[in-house]
Order: sequence, then C-alpha cells, then structure tokens
Amino acid sequence: MDDSILRPVTLAPGLVGKPAPCDLFDVRGTLLLREGVEISPSMSVGPSERRLYCRASQAPRVSDAEPLKVLRDIGTALAMLDELIISGQQVTGGEFLSLASETYATWMIDPDACIGFARMEQYDRPSVCHAILAALFAAELAAAHGFTRHESIDLIGAALTMNLGSLRLHDRMFAHVGQPDPEARADIDSHPALAAHLLERIGGIPETWRTAVLQHHETFDGSGYPLGLIRTEVSLQGRMLRVTDVLAARLRERKRRGPLFWSLHQARDPQRLLQHVFGPDLERLDHILARLLMGRLSNFPPGSVVRLSNGEMGIISRRTAEADGTPREVLAFLDPSGRPQHVPRPRRIGPRDCRIQGYAHDDQPRLPPYDWQSIWGYQQAAASTRLM
Repeated sequence: MDDSILRPVTLAPGLVGKPAPCDLFDVRGTLLLREGVEISPSMSVGPSERRLYCRASQAPRVSDAEPLKVLRDIGTALAMLDELIISGQQVTGGEFLSLASETYATWMIDPDACIGFARMEQYDRPSVCHAILAALFAAELAAAHGFTRHESIDLIGAALTMNLGSLRLHDRMFAHVGQPDPEARADIDSHPALAAHLLERIGGIPETWRTAVLQHHETFDGSGYPLGLIRTEVSLQGRMLRVTDVLAARLRERKRRGPLFWSLHQARDPQRLLQHVFGPDLERLDHILARLLMGRLSNFPPGSVVRLSNGEMGIISRRTAEADGTPREVLAFLDPSGRPQHVPRPRRIGPRDCRIQGYAHDDQPRLPPYDWQSIWGYQQAAASTRLM
C-alpha cells in the first residue's frame, strides 16, 4: 500500500504518556508527532474535537477498526430485516435502533471513507446502497445542524428505514426505464405510509423517526405524498430526510437518470453547484438544509470522479481543507488507457502538477471493477500488530 494514503485514527487513552506507535498527521498531512515520541494528553481527544491521521499501512498498530466492512454488514442486516418483515416474521424495534447506532458509530470513525465507498461500491441490492448513502448524508446534515448523538441516530434510523417493506419495489425501479405503470405508481405513492405503519407495528421506534419516514416525500410546494403537506407543516426531520434522500438518489446512477456531470466553474460556485446537483427538485426542498448539506460535503465530496490533465482518471478520497474547495491531491486509479492502477497513485493538483480537467459524478457504468477500499487505505495489510 502507498504510504502517502492516510487514515484517521483515535488514540486510546492508554497510549497517553507512551511512545507513539506510528507517525501522526493532521488533516492536511502535516506531521504532528513522530513515531516513538511520547504522546501528550492533548493528542488523545475525541474524533469530533481533533481528527488525527496515520499512514494506512501503520493504522493497524493503533486500531483494528474496519468501517467499510462494517458498512457492508449493516447493508446485509438491513436487507435481512426487511425480508423478515415482509414475510411476517417477528422483528423488534431494538434491532433497528442498534442498526442506526452502529451506522452512526461507523460514520464517526471515518466519514469520508464511508461516504466515498458508499458512492462507489455496488452492494448486492441498489435499494440497500441508496439507504446506506442516505443514512450517511443524514449523519452529515445532523452534525451540520447541531443535533445531539441521540437526535442524529434517530435521523439515521429514519433514513435506513424510509423504504421499509418496499426494498424490492425500489430494486425494480432502479432498473426500470420510463415511467412506472399504474400499479407500480400506486405502490410508490403509498410506500412512506407503509414504512411508517410497519415501524409503528414493530414498536419501540421514536415518534420523530416514524414521522420523518412518513413525511420523507413531502415537499415545500405541497406536491409531495402521501399527505400533500406544505412547507413547515413538514417536520424538521422530515425535511432533512427529504434532502438526504434526493441527494443520495441523484449521486447514484439509475437507468432512467444518468450520472451527473458539471464543470469546475460550477464546482467553485456554491449556488450554481447546488442548482445543478438538485436540479428542479431544489424548488421543492428546504433550500437552507440543501445548502447546509452541500456545504458540509464540500465542492468535491468524497467519491467524486475526476479527469486529470495527464489522461488519468482520479477520485477525491477526502474533503479538502483548502479555502477555495479545490483538492490538493487526487488518487489516480485508471491510467490514460483506462486500465486500473494496481495501487492508487497520489497526484498533486496545482499549476506545476496535474490539473483537474473535468468532473464526472459517479461515472460508474464506464468504470472497471476496482478495490475501492484501497482508495481509503482499508485493504488488508499483511502482518501487523496492534499495540494495546
């Protein structure tokens, strides 16, 4: 693995006062502490206060966390619970609460990797991919809005379960070309009420969670369903869930909705970028929440595919800390001939280095299979020892 790829790590309190097991960096890649130097108490703080990074090849010395593997496990569990429910078997609210809590904890470990991986990786079912990505966007929007941990978990849970009982329908619609037939249209229109009803029947799910699920297709202009609510008649969580649902849908390919492309000029103009990404949907959404989420994700969200001036195809692995939103580095994963790079190659972005020629959002149908985990440094290392 290329040693320039960094992963976020949280130092265990027990490491304070002991020699650092590896070099530690900040988000810009600036060295903060060399391996072997004593770790001070100020270095061991929560991830929300100060996120530390280390070389991906050395990360197992500090932590055995594998958030991308856990993310796939969460998707598998969600699909299983949905199948159990539609087959009439017993499912408890606690199982969904645990799934939402685990999603929140996984996002906290490495938000950029979770979002980027969820955008690029094809899970077994498109409906599950969508729910996971929407849940991660819900975590981001909740953080941007100042939600507590408990409030964030409820919003994440609503995103995971907004299509409960209808995942098969959403799988079919993903592959469907053209307008749905009357029967499918009726099922689509009724699916928010179905999901909310199932959650109420299961029991143990907070009311704000169930309300957000019921309202996640309501719009500001009253054209939504199933209740036709208008503006603030929709709960805050319902409006937030609508924004995350739309963004997740627009950033993943559907046969009836192609991938999004935009220019660098649009990427550097937040208002034009917002309009381009959400399109006509923006007029029916809470603008403030949509702007808040896009501002949180940055102009080049993790998982954004770009074309480089040297002919390579690259991917943005992490949000930039630069004021203008332009990445300092891109990981090239396809060579100029379109062949996968065995190891993603870091490319500096600047006047004397590579330039970003174009921006292709999730150009997935044209991409060959790739080990997307390696982009964020989560491929299995050979032999490594974790220090307790």
